[in-house]
Amino acid sequence: MTCTITGLTQPLCLTLIYNISSRTLISSSVDCGECALETEFDFTTKNLVIRVPFTGQGTVIFSDNFQASCVTTNITQP
Repeated sequence: MTCTITGLTQPLCLTLIYNISSRTLISSSVDCGECALETEFDFTTKNLVIRVPFTGQGTVIFSDNFQASCVTTNITQP
């Protein structure tokens, strides 16, 4: 038998850092927790920081030998 947990939701925050001068994506990361949709610009480094809130939804399945798998079922933007 397996154990399935459905309907899991988690607020997520996507952060992108883009250098306008070099036209390069410096970094991108996803953090747990809420954030506001916002942008910042650093005139010294020419970095544009973009934060975007998302909600991730998923399912976790535990098998007979206690292996677990996670399936993302939906990602929405509030």
